[in-house]
Amino acid sequence: MTSRYLLIAFVVSILSAGAIRAQEETVEVKARKLMETYKGSLVVVTAKGLLKAKTNGEPLPDRDQQRRTLGVTVGDDGLLVVSNSAIDAAVGLQGQQAKMEEKVVTIQSATTEFSGVEISYGDTTLLHGKVVRQDVEADVAFILPDEAEAKALNKKFEKVDLSQFAATAEAADRVVGLSRSSAVYGYMPTLVMGRITGVFKGERTFFVTDAGTAQGVPVFTIDGKPVGITVVRIIEGQPSGVLGTLSAGSIQVMANLAREAAKPK
Repeated sequence: MTSRYLLIAFVVSILSAGAIRAQEETVEVKARKLMETYKGSLVVVTAKGLLKAKTNGEPLPDRDQQRRTLGVTVGDDGLLVVSNSAIDAAVGLQGQQAKMEEKVVTIQSATTEFSGVEISYGDTTLLHGKVVRQDVEADVAFILPDEAEAKALNKKFEKVDLSQFAATAEAADRVVGLSRSSAVYGYMPTLVMGRITGVFKGERTFFVTDAGTAQGVPVFTIDGKPVGITVVRIIEGQPSGVLGTLSAGSIQVMANLAREAAKPK
């Protein structure tokens, strides 16, 4: 009788282990499906501009800037969002010191005048665009691709629907972050699986995750609801160097404001 019970227990343990493995495989399958579903919404943005800075003395010479970062398409019109500090070299310069010949000056204000934006969609499509709205404190910027170019190429935009945001996401929830690799790997889509490790609720809600590994990374729950997009926390106008995933709900509100700002006056 004892041997029979031992055999049953052994069979049950094997079945349980199999069920656990199946569950893990299911999570992995879901993550791969998320990457396949949303890879078309992940874009590479190259922003060019002129950095202008005023000081307590003579203004600094204007400097050409070119920055490349990950963006996420969030609208049928192609509107996309990036981490603002990833494209704007002026962020955090106010109050910093700079050397002009033999003098040390303090920067009183700095701005970037964007001269052009190029958007690569991970295939052969390349569109130009313009920065239509920036929110320095939230560290987000919105870019709208050229409508005429998109129409000429019959471009249909793949997007992340922010209105379906994960309203109940909380600490310990499993999440997936989507990104693109560097040029070394041809900007191929990549993913990171992790969990929400904390939720910061202040003026805006930020999720701390180990899946939001870089600026511009969209983070999803395992069932496909957008948690938010990863940015740098800006504290009193200065980049903290600390990442946080800004809630999708907050970004959706700001995206609507960006569309209003882009309308002809």
